[in-house]
Amino acid sequence: MKTHTIKPRVIVLGAGQGFKLDGLNKLLIKDPTTGDTIIEKYTQLFAGHAMTVVVGYKAVAVMSEYPKLNYVYNEDWRLTGNSYSLSLALDDKPVIILSADLIFDTEMVTLINTAPANAVITFNAENKGLNTVRCKVKRNIVRALYLGEGFNNDPESPGIYKITDTRILREWKKRCIANRNVFAGLNLPTDLSDIYAVDKRGSLLHEINTPIDYLNLISQATTQHQIERL
Repeated sequence: MKTHTIKPRVIVLGAGQGFKLDGLNKLLIKDPTTGDTIIEKYTQLFAGHAMTVVVGYKAVAVMSEYPKLNYVYNEDWRLTGNSYSLSLALDDKPVIILSADLIFDTEMVTLINTAPANAVITFNAENKGLNTVRCKVKRNIVRALYLGEGFNNDPESPGIYKITDTRILREWKKRCIANRNVFAGLNLPTDLSDIYAVDKRGSLLHEINTPIDYLNLISQATTQHQIERL
């Protein structure tokens, strides 16, 4: 007898303005290797998953380009963090949550799919920015998420979460509504149940927050292309 596993739905948090990206909605950033926008890559990589995209800044530019996607509009995007965007879309269903500024490939999708039922994707980086979300991890369990430079080599959270526990989902939604001006990860209720830290290891992952980030991505893509031609 065959059993059918319900795929988690995907929520993409794309309502923010992204002040340093020349007025472009992050969902419309193009992968320099393929020419696909981030939202196109997400729909391709997570084909077969139900997807909800939370929009705000320049929402019509995204919705008119991709009218067949399912959208939630955060009309308070100017005043709120992506916690509030998440609260608008979150329900009791198992979910994969993605920030709208990430470029990755199928290896990352495999990592997410094979991760424990409740997990945060993490990586170690030298980024010392004050707006970096970090994870306190003990024996592979996330004990807390915080904003800052990091202590004792605490890994960074790029904004990829997989949560299937109904209790966690309900409490996360409540906390995101109550504390709506911060990054969604900071409201994750790590005190309710074990949530695992899953290191990205060698999986490709690029976060695009500034033109410098995009220049670095172009440079890496060019180098890889030159290597492949040898």
